[in-house]
Amino acid sequence: MRFSSLLLAAVTGLAFGLAGCGDVSSVGAPMSSTATPPVLHSGLPSETLLQKMQVAPTAVAYSGVRRIEQSWQVGETVYSTSYREDVASDGQGRVALQSLELIAPSLPPRSEELWRMLQESRDGFLFRYRDFRIHDVAQMVTNYSPIATGVRTRVAGRECEELVFALRHGASFTYNLAVDHQTGLVMRCEQVATDGRVMGLVEFESLELRPRFAADFPWDESSNQEEPLPASQAERLAAVGFRPRQPEGDGGRFQLLESTIVRSPEPDGVGELTWVKSTLTDGIEVVFVLHGGSDPSLLSDDVMRVAPSVGPWNHVEGTLRGERFMALGRASADELLDLIASTLD
Repeated sequence: MRFSSLLLAAVTGLAFGLAGCGDVSSVGAPMSSTATPPVLHSGLPSETLLQKMQVAPTAVAYSGVRRIEQSWQVGETVYSTSYREDVASDGQGRVALQSLELIAPSLPPRSEELWRMLQESRDGFLFRYRDFRIHDVAQMVTNYSPIATGVRTRVAGRECEELVFALRHGASFTYNLAVDHQTGLVMRCEQVATDGRVMGLVEFESLELRPRFAADFPWDESSNQEEPLPASQAERLAAVGFRPRQPEGDGGRFQLLESTIVRSPEPDGVGELTWVKSTLTDGIEVVFVLHGGSDPSLLSDDVMRVAPSVGPWNHVEGTLRGERFMALGRASADELLDLIASTLD
């Protein structure tokens, strides 16, 4: 299969912020912490708070330091990593994320430098897709049961409401949140697996609202060369050279959020591959389906490969009817395969 590893790294951000650095994933200490079950009441978060949460990451001007803890499983062994990062937003759409300190595991200097380089290369992806985010309030309410526990807590000096988000149907992760009532910023997020293990924690240790940023502040610049997919079929064919196949919006869990064109170098360095990337959301989670058109060198048989899971991320790729496909996201492999199948006539 001639899929570009550079493209995969760009799209996934090296999935879950962990994969791609073998030294980190093979050295991390086993983690067995479980979430504290929240006290649940029958209340629902206010619509105003949910709307604040949807726009807060980029509409609120802030800077702060967050602690990140993540765990993932290889076979029967669970590994973990922990680090701190700077996060900032100017409230006008510009954002920045910078890893500060690798707390654990302890790595040799060369391996830690590689970790820092990988973090820098995927900062924009981590900001958009690692963190809990409401991408669409209406779609989220369709797929999730948001619960206001009635508990107030303080995180980094801010008064927060504790909320729980769980998928209505099917097995998935539960999110335990502490949300700043004033701004809608998620000050703490626990991502909890179905067996109660905490798979991820993102928590502010400090927060400053309306900070002053220097003129040369290093805002994130996208490293992906993406362009919007034209509206008409004629323009699409001219832009990518094939008829794009996109997942059908059939009223299921995932609905189309945006479509873009992604170009990546051929694995042999000669020429480039063109993909149509469909980004879909269930209101919170985001998945990507990529279609690369046909290629005479590809087998005509249907061959789809399912890669080993990386934390909550799954990845499938292969050919259907002699055309290239790839799908990945925090969804089951079966759901990803169904989304690819929905692109076919």
